[in-house]
Amino acid sequence: MSADYLDISVPIHAGMLVWSTHERPSMETVESLHAGAVNRVTHLSLTTHTGTHVDAPYHFLSDGVTTDGLALEALLGPAQVLDLTGRVEITADDLRQAGVGSVARVLLKTDNSRWIRTGPIPEVPAHLTEEAAKYLVERQVTLVGIDGLTVDAPDSVAAHRVLLEAGVIILETIDLSAVAPGDYELACLPLRLVGLDGAPARAVLRPLS
Repeated sequence: MSADYLDISVPIHAGMLVWSTHERPSMETVESLHAGAVNRVTHLSLTTHTGTHVDAPYHFLSDGVTTDGLALEALLGPAQVLDLTGRVEITADDLRQAGVGSVARVLLKTDNSRWIRTGPIPEVPAHLTEEAAKYLVERQVTLVGIDGLTVDAPDSVAAHRVLLEAGVIILETIDLSAVAPGDYELACLPLRLVGLDGAPARAVLRPLS
């Protein structure tokens, strides 16, 4: 990849970190050059929320937009990377002080980026409070990304519900460890899975002068 772009997607492999109730991805060769085939083909099994992925409103809302219905305009364009390192419970005041402004896409860099590829996962990772989620909606954010497995605190779905009910796309499990706070152009394209709740995505950033 060109040095002009920063890949914030985590690699997908059999030993990667996944949500506690999800199976890790598995890869099985179904056609092999060594077995006489003319090509290689791999059977891939994984959940829609494996690795860097997008949550569509249908993830929590029975009548919500599904992955294939997400607006490309929300997934492509200017984005702010905000420095929230040192905070566990991210509040509306934290977001205000960090500089949530007029940019519609917000990516939250937290201490989660230290472990998002390799673990171990802390007992309480950095996350949004419900009030923080409401603040993002008030600021007309269209996409919010975080470098953790979820935007919510353990045993909570409050931030998910606030954001998804407002039509805000959630981008989870991004790696911002090598990304400085600032202004970027985001390209985030989830797989075009029909009628589903989310999809793995390749997400990259291009610094803006």
